[in-house]
Amino acid sequence: MEFNGTFLATIITFIVFVFLMNKILYAPVLDIIEKRKNFVDTNYKDAQNNNTRTEELGREKEEKLAGAKDDARGKYISILDEFKNKKSDFIREAQDSAQGELDKAQADLNNLSNEVKEGLKNRMSELAADISEKILGYRSDINGFDNDTIDRVLYH
Repeated sequence: MEFNGTFLATIITFIVFVFLMNKILYAPVLDIIEKRKNFVDTNYKDAQNNNTRTEELGREKEEKLAGAKDDARGKYISILDEFKNKKSDFIREAQDSAQGELDKAQADLNNLSNEVKEGLKNRMSELAADISEKILGYRSDINGFDNDTIDRVLYH
């Protein structure tokens, strides 16, 4: 192989061509590739951070929701217990009131019964005389009624 001026010119031309291609084509393309790689890496890291943050927010939401459900359940049970207690108090008051009215009615009935018995006690001799007059046909005085006998008949 022969080395002459053409070979040397070809080598110099090739080196100039590679240098110009590097400056004009390869460097801008490599710069664009590097920028693109950085852009993709940055967006990928942001996406991972956003994904992690989303998962954290999801967990926080679930925890808050569970806490809210527990609070609501606790308040519901508390209110239900309060209403049960009020219901029990209301029923107890109604029963006490009814018992009081029943006791009063019983006392009134006993007083009325005693008044009627006293009235009958005072009229027992007259009633016995009236009955004997209707049966016998004439009026006779009935003796022997004492208060103990009358009390035994009326109160037992």
